[in-house]
Amino acid sequence: MLRSPYYMVILIGLFLITLFWLAARDGSTGSSWSLPYGSCSCAEDINDGIRIKPHNSLPSPSTTPSTSTSPSQPKNSAAATPTRIDEDLPSSRLTPQSYYLPFRPSHQLARLPFPAKVWHKAGPNGISEDRQRDMQSWLAVNPSLRHETFTDGSAEYYVKEKFAKFPEIIDTYQDMQVPILKADFLRQLILYAEGGVWSDLDVTCHEPIDTWIPEKYKSQTNVVVGLEFDGNQFASWTIMAKPRTNHIASVIDYIMEKLDETALRANTTVAKITMKDIEDVVALTGPQAMTQAIFRSLSIDLGQPISGIDVADLRAPILLHDVLVLPNAAFAAMQGGWPEDRGPYLVEHHYAGSWKNDDGGETSTDKAAESANEQTDDPAVSSESEEIKSEIRNE
Repeated sequence: MLRSPYYMVILIGLFLITLFWLAARDGSTGSSWSLPYGSCSCAEDINDGIRIKPHNSLPSPSTTPSTSTSPSQPKNSAAATPTRIDEDLPSSRLTPQSYYLPFRPSHQLARLPFPAKVWHKAGPNGISEDRQRDMQSWLAVNPSLRHETFTDGSAEYYVKEKFAKFPEIIDTYQDMQVPILKADFLRQLILYAEGGVWSDLDVTCHEPIDTWIPEKYKSQTNVVVGLEFDGNQFASWTIMAKPRTNHIASVIDYIMEKLDETALRANTTVAKITMKDIEDVVALTGPQAMTQAIFRSLSIDLGQPISGIDVADLRAPILLHDVLVLPNAAFAAMQGGWPEDRGPYLVEHHYAGSWKNDDGGETSTDKAAESANEQTDDPAVSSESEEIKSEIRNE
């Protein structure tokens, strides 16, 4: 007759064997865990687990979960939700995500600080004295801030370096011939790759960046945006983000979708889009496009439609998931006549509007001079055109 200690040994052995059998069975049939919205199983390498979506195509219904469209979303906006392509998972387990880029889960990003860096982009005519003063204000108010200013050449090299594993993104950036479209796209690529603060040249910083986020939201915020006064729209002249957020990845997706739609409507290619083919720059690559993309991304994260109604008439900052939305006065006080009931004035946008011309960007010195000289052969007028060229060089 076996003694009681042997019974225990046999029972423990059977229990362990059962556990091993169950583990092996689960591994052979595939995991049944579904990732929550806003999470990511991608590795640190930004190319792992991602298949690039073919350009000029939308995902099929079988691989795209249905979502509600925000009431403020344009009718021609893509209704499909950005979806991660995982061929080894059934379509019911697909996690809404960027077509092109992986991102870090919001709870992981929340543990990281915002990069202490501000980014600017110079036009082909250089930077005027007024704009240089605006740029210097960032360093005066934030002495520990790092600063980088791109030229056309350095920006192209940057995109090719940072997105080497994503040739479709590089191709799209290089194809763009309209300067404002390219500048709009660049800001999103920078914010995705490295984060920090993007600022247009004509923006003055008035308050230290580390005071922008209320203390109660600091441990949860990954993106900071401010409202404009002319609608429920986020200002794009100043935006702060941590690197690789799903929201900025969503903006990049949105812009690429809209560029494809614009080219298709004009019966051309992205490389041949001109200003006459564009219905509205603001909706194609600018603040409206950015706003709609972030709303779409937030709708996925929160599991309910998010639109301009949710941020209208703010008097204090609110946190939508991990996006901090600041009242109008924060970034657009000048636009609203410096109101006193919308919180502190953080930055001041001077609305230089250098992109508002027929070419969608700063006109080059050579083109302006050529245009002036074509108007007449009169020596007196030719002298005036030389003055115009001089003024352009000094801008």
